[in-house]
Amino acid sequence: MQGYTGLTTIRGKPSGLVAKNTHTEGFWKSVHRSVRRGTLGISRNSRNNTNNNTNNNTVPFRKRVTKMMPIGVPRVPYRTPKESSWQWVDIWNCLYRERIIFLSKPVDEELGNQLVATMLYLDSEDQKPLNLYINCSGGQVVPCLAIHDTMRHIRSPVGTVGFGGCMGMSGFLLAVGERGRRNVLQNTHVMIHHPSGTARGQASDMNREAQELLRIRDYMDMILASSTGQPYDKVAYDFSRNKYFDAQEALEYGVVDNIVKPARAMAQL
Repeated sequence: MQGYTGLTTIRGKPSGLVAKNTHTEGFWKSVHRSVRRGTLGISRNSRNNTNNNTNNNTVPFRKRVTKMMPIGVPRVPYRTPKESSWQWVDIWNCLYRERIIFLSKPVDEELGNQLVATMLYLDSEDQKPLNLYINCSGGQVVPCLAIHDTMRHIRSPVGTVGFGGCMGMSGFLLAVGERGRRNVLQNTHVMIHHPSGTARGQASDMNREAQELLRIRDYMDMILASSTGQPYDKVAYDFSRNKYFDAQEALEYGVVDNIVKPARAMAQL
């Protein structure tokens, strides 16, 4: 008769005995230390002998509970300095605790509110620098402007790191990070353009919508001109259509301050 525990096959599992199912030894060393202290080693031959001879008295073994990562949202074990035990935390919250914020999908009102709340909370805990990692295809204008206002409001400096693609409003957020802390990886694609929108209804309503859109466009051009160091007229002309940059072009234009290169590549220079 075969039984399965984790990935280990047990033939004729004796009463009170559960096969060991270990995971990353270094990671769970402190978690399983107390369990290993009370667990006596047993060989495969002794387990077979136990199956054949049920009259032999076996030493009771402490049951080891199998701990595996939950399936679904990526989770990692994490322990704060004030806690003595490990706990499963989703990877985004784990990075938040290390003052790293990920922007990985288009920004809408819900995501914008979450990022604003996260930055406000981390700033209330400590004024150490925050890092906003951006790999996003854009998003809505108003939530992105709310994130920008929060970056300027909090006392913690907010650096930006672009990787993958920073398109539209995410490219705008990349450019408005803390001066000297705007980084981009070598193969990142950056695109910035003016906001766009649609309007329906009466002519007076459409006219007001167009005026508001032009006001936001001019406001963003002013911010980008200040962040990149380019003249306002040049910024207004360049971003009137989709403006694409590679890492080097973004550095030369003033969108970013540094290009992050692997340590091995830096050693060969």
